[in-house]
Amino acid sequence: MDITVAYFHPFLHPETVKRDFEQIRAMGANSIVCAIHEQEEQRWSRDLERGLSQAQDAGLKVYLSLGRFGNLFAGPSLMPSWYTFRHPESRVKDRHGRSHGISCYNHEAFRSWLFKEIEYYLSTYPINGIMLDEPRGPDITCFCSVCRALCPDITDLQNFRRRSLLDFLSELFSCVKRTDQDAKTSIVLLPQDLGMVDEIAQLPHLDTVGCHLFWQLLDEDVSMVEPWGRTVVEAARLHNKRSQLWFQNFHLDAEGEQSLDQTFSGLLRCDPDEVACYYYWRNNVDPESVWQTTRSLMRRLPRRQLHWQTHPRIPVPNIVGKDEN
Repeated sequence: MDITVAYFHPFLHPETVKRDFEQIRAMGANSIVCAIHEQEEQRWSRDLERGLSQAQDAGLKVYLSLGRFGNLFAGPSLMPSWYTFRHPESRVKDRHGRSHGISCYNHEAFRSWLFKEIEYYLSTYPINGIMLDEPRGPDITCFCSVCRALCPDITDLQNFRRRSLLDFLSELFSCVKRTDQDAKTSIVLLPQDLGMVDEIAQLPHLDTVGCHLFWQLLDEDVSMVEPWGRTVVEAARLHNKRSQLWFQNFHLDAEGEQSLDQTFSGLLRCDPDEVACYYYWRNNVDPESVWQTTRSLMRRLPRRQLHWQTHPRIPVPNIVGKDEN
């Protein structure tokens, strides 16, 4: 059973980053998730390259999460997408003609831009894969001109939106594999989107399907962790994909912290391929205590022998400015 840790912290202080990665590796983790927002790479490209290289030097694989690209995915910072702001014609429109702050994935110009961004990151930085965090599903039926042209039958628009999302995700994962055939692809759903997990797990270029079991954040009972997790694990196994279950070790008050053991036990009973969590993440009443409890719980997992060795570095060419679109 593998361990993945989300590292949503800045790379500005190399010694701090080195210490953090050593802690993460020592707890048995073999990979990290780092989130990038559109604005960050243009300002901090050297910090990004150095930090990702430090992770690989520590023996950690690196998965990049596309934070709020097109406002379609989750990200650690609530910053809007530059693309959506600069291209208002790409925004989703409801039946009343009102625009929403999210780009429609049926717009060819948006797809082209996003796929070029993915190609750029995979070709420029030491990255082992791409993760999509909580993709926005068909919660709003889009009536933009592109969707109406592609689906003139207004009564079928809602089902069309669902089919379009699956087509968009399939193309995105295919883009990753075309750019780097060894790069891994993963998607992490919220529990309310598990109605699509079977269809998503059938996407040919997807490697891992996961779920955020954030019971407390979603105001659900802790007992929901296990049925959510089993739904994902069963769908992944049925379609020969890996399963990844996310453990909520953030946004916890004292009572929530007391439930960590129960939550983790329910997650383990689902028998996923990977367990994921956060490194010193936000809004815990006692962050140090939550992190130490997290480390203790992770020690229950069968651990691979840790080899502190320098892995071959992915060559990184000189980074030059790119078209901002």
